[in-house]
Amino acid sequence: MSDPRVRAAVEQMEAWLDDSAWQPDPEVLARWDAEFRSAAAQAEKGDGWCELVERAHEAGRRLGIRSEAMAFELNQMKAKLQAQDQGNRALKGYGASSR
Repeated sequence: MSDPRVRAAVEQMEAWLDDSAWQPDPEVLARWDAEFRSAAAQAEKGDGWCELVERAHEAGRRLGIRSEAMAFELNQMKAKLQAQDQGNRALKGYGASSR
């Protein structure tokens, strides 16, 4: 590998992505991104650089998939909560009119 800081950043992201319980935190990801970009800008880009770039791209693809899945789950949860809230309002309205 050409740069230990880049390798360490990629390995950190891979470890997070391998943990099924990991939930991306925007602040942590922003710090990681700043460190990764700084390390990549200063990297030697010698032997092993292509493999490291491939690993970084794969980690980015996996993060994108994970983020999309989390956004889908969040939207599903919002829809369920909205339906529940609507049902609760309907029940309150029904209760008030039947007294």
